[in-house]
Amino acid sequence: MIKSSVLVGILLLLSGCSQHSWERTKGAAYNAISDPMTWAPVVVGATMDSTSWDDDLTDSIYEKNEDDRTFSEDDADSLRTLSTAITYTTAAFVDENLTTKTKRFTVQTAALYAGRAAVTVMNNYEHSAPNGVYDDALGSNHAVTPFASAALTRRNLDEINIPTWTKYSINTLSYAAATGSAYQRVEQGLHSVSDQMYSIAAGNFIALFINDAFMASDYQLGVEFNEDTKLTLSMSF
Repeated sequence: MIKSSVLVGILLLLSGCSQHSWERTKGAAYNAISDPMTWAPVVVGATMDSTSWDDDLTDSIYEKNEDDRTFSEDDADSLRTLSTAITYTTAAFVDENLTTKTKRFTVQTAALYAGRAAVTVMNNYEHSAPNGVYDDALGSNHAVTPFASAALTRRNLDEINIPTWTKYSINTLSYAAATGSAYQRVEQGLHSVSDQMYSIAAGNFIALFINDAFMASDYQLGVEFNEDTKLTLSMSF
């Protein structure tokens, strides 16, 4: 039932794609890929993979004794849930119009489910976990989902008229929860540090791309094509 409802929701969401120009889609993609939380983790992960840093750092974090871990498995689940709760809470304060509010919740829910689907795709690639138990350890739901949530929270806060220090505080809490969730999986030996870096990048990109493709105003998009100019770059603050 849940899977069917999600599928229907995604189909309804995709049915609205005809309302968005190819230029708008490019703008959303540009925003997502140029965001530091997308490209920086990829650079870090690739650098670690090309050296011995990944194995060395992962081994130093991986605690074979469960009692010595900073976070428990339940803690990781709670932190992931907290990050998602922050996203939905902030989303509730963005729009006054009920239709737009409903659309925002639908789009951001679709973004989170798309992130989970990306983990399934990533785990089709054979990649052993540090603890040697699993062979599908590249994608991590405890990194993709909370960091996707943190990215969506950022977008929501950009639309809310509250003091800057409040936005920074909420964003800090959101990213701290996401980091703790991802870190615990390294402690448990389920993922290496570079695995989590790639998962962070995937979650951030997917969340920003879907959100901006359906929710961002035209002036917020990073790339815009029109008849008069071949390429227009813009930036919003």
